[in-house]
Amino acid sequence: GNRLAFSRNQADPDIWRYQPGSAPAPLITSTLVDSNPQFSPDGNRIVFSSARSGDVSEIWGVNADGSHPVQLTNRLGRYQGTPRWSPDGRWIAFDSQGQDGRWDIWVVEASGGRPRRVTSEPSDEHVPSWSRDGKWIYFYSNRTGGNQIWRVTSAGGQAEQITQKGGFVAFESADGKTLFYTKDEDSPLFAKPLTGGPERQVL
Repeated sequence: GNRLAFSRNQADPDIWRYQPGSAPAPLITSTLVDSNPQFSPDGNRIVFSSARSGDVSEIWGVNADGSHPVQLTNRLGRYQGTPRWSPDGRWIAFDSQGQDGRWDIWVVEASGGRPRRVTSEPSDEHVPSWSRDGKWIYFYSNRTGGNQIWRVTSAGGQAEQITQKGGFVAFESADGKTLFYTKDEDSPLFAKPLTGGPERQVL
């Protein structure tokens, strides 16, 4: 009764690059977790989450070739992840777990600066993505008891519920008319017109 058996995950994910005609090659690496990369709209920068600065995952940016890493957040909360570029390349949206354990959506300027919180409900908000016009930030929230897709203006304020039958990760179509989303990690792909109407299963 005086011993405890436990397991420890020591995986070290890195970020790789694939170019047609070439073999995949490591691009952004460290001895700690590097994940969730996304190219900037102009293709010149990559934003990602990494624990390379210590035991807390933070938001980082690098040049497209992996050079000149810059830390964009610094212990804002327990964990910072899922960074996403705004269409104009000026802002990064991300989710952060506060010291109270609650998750919210934040934004920070791509050039650095003080992060700004976008959501403030007593619930969990995760996995942001931008509308094509840069006006809205989509995310999933459990504020109604189950995970649904919501959106809020990038300035913050009153959020609007989009899905009614579940939602997890969402991206707006290129023409801004349709929202594509999954409902959990093993979900089919669904689509819903943003002007109203029922959802349909795509894949």
